Amino acid sequence: MEFSYNIHVNVLFGRGKAATVGSEVAQLGSKVLLVTGRTSCKKTGLLDRCLQALAQARVAVELFDCVEANPLTTTVDLGAERLRETGCNVVLGIGGGSVMDAAKGIAFMGRHAGKITDYLHLEQVEGESVPLVLMTTTAGTGSEGNCVAVFTNPFTHDKQVFFTPQLFARTAIVDPELMVTLPAPMVAATGFDALSHSIEALVGNFVQPMTELMAREAIGLLARHLPVVYADVTNMASWEQVCWANTLGGMAIGLSACGLPHAMEHPLSGLHNITHGLGLAALYPALMDYSWRSNFAGFSAVAQAMDTAGECRMMSEIDSARHSITLVTRLIKTLNLEFTLSDLGVNIKDVDWMTDNCCKTMQVSIQQNPRLASADDIRALYLACL
Repeated sequence: MEFSYNIHVNVLFGRGKAATVGSEVAQLGSKVLLVTGRTSCKKTGLLDRCLQALAQARVAVELFDCVEANPLTTTVDLGAERLRETGCNVVLGIGGGSVMDAAKGIAFMGRHAGKITDYLHLEQVEGESVPLVLMTTTAGTGSEGNCVAVFTNPFTHDKQVFFTPQLFARTAIVDPELMVTLPAPMVAATGFDALSHSIEALVGNFVQPMTELMAREAIGLLARHLPVVYADVTNMASWEQVCWANTLGGMAIGLSACGLPHAMEHPLSGLHNITHGLGLAALYPALMDYSWRSNFAGFSAVAQAMDTAGECRMMSEIDSARHSITLVTRLIKTLNLEFTLSDLGVNIKDVDWMTDNCCKTMQVSIQQNPRLASADDIRALYLACL
């Protein structure tokens, strides 16, 4: 047995932890670039509360509220330019996965020359990033707990994964109370993304002992508590479990990577700006069916973790592995995520481009998948999900 485990981020978890943002940022710098989206944090009042906390901590603020869903490489470059021009010495990202990924890229580019696209293909990168604090407002990407970010190039539509230790936040604030303003469709989409991270980390070729511990726990928590918060967004006891599962899943993929579902979804949202969790839901049953026979033990572990009713108790490993598809499909139905790719705006004419783009940009995730997919396999799977 050989593996490496090193997670640098200091996670502050619990109800009310958002109130610590001023003191946490002040420990790292005196002037912060606050990175967020265009509307949601303003509508909920969270932005105002954070600005007040930063003012009380005597931290000067430069606001960068330009981040879109599926953050663009050009937005990261624009934010890094603002960071350098204003002399900010710390970055704070407040939002969901898109905002946190953008904040990671901006902090990275604050200490690196050129454009973010100059670095996305590199296996190793030298240097450091500007100190970074993240506060998540959704429970979906787990980006607060890893050194992974995803950016879309608006000129090529490539949605590329950037993985480097310089993307770790110094501090991640996970406050379940911030989730109660989420609309149910967002709870479903982000929650399914969180589940998919842990499933793909657990069944993949790069699984290791720490991944297995994190992913098993996260899958079980999401199976029990995601339907609860989807039905009642005010249920704080279940939100605590969903938020913890989300962070665990983010850590798990940081250690072991995502698999074929993410590899095939990225071209969808890169081309059509599809909500990531919806694209995953449209792909998942077919892709699980494609892969499960290549890792009976892994898919059986998924089923055992999701089995809240004891259905797998008397099943063989092979039968429980197959049953994992039923359990995930059932959850997709519960969350009202039953979509085809056609429902999401994908056309048959897109399939060749998506296949080529998947093979070009997502090789790590293709290699992570328990069953290695050829270009012909990927094309056939896209067609099956239309």
